Amino acid sequence: MRSILVLDTSAVIAGLAPGLVDAEQVTVPEVLEEARDICSKLKLETAVLAGKVRVKEPSRKSLEMVRDKVEHSGDTVSETDVKLLALALDLKERAEIVTDDYAIQNLATMLKLPYRRVAMPGIKEVLRWEAICPACGSKFPPTATSCLICGSPLKRQARR
Repeated sequence: MRSILVLDTSAVIAGLAPGLVDAEQVTVPEVLEEARDICSKLKLETAVLAGKVRVKEPSRKSLEMVRDKVEHSGDTVSETDVKLLALALDLKERAEIVTDDYAIQNLATMLKLPYRRVAMPGIKEVLRWEAICPACGSKFPPTATSCLICGSPLKRQARR
């Protein structure tokens, strides 16, 4: 059984030509909207029209699972990224995400979803994020924006 490639916009921008790949390929509708440069947009739209890439929506259950993981990890991702990961989760047994986006790679690793990169080297370790107060050093969940102790704006950093 061949794997299904779940395509991220970054893969096409990095040079993947979906119309030339001999594999089943899927993506979410928002990826087509994210591809703004003419070359990437044409590659994706042509592959969809030729039936090489199917456009699908993920299940609600998978969307919830990914959103929970995003909240827990503190990664900063778009709704498109969430939907892409959820679609891969729906197809888990056969899915492989194609992306050069480090946050997607980080979350894919946490969700035990395989991925492949196109041009960038890929992540070296899985990161979880937290918010730190640069004034007093207090630590908060990654979604916090100001220190509850001294009121300073928080900085996001990887948890060690």
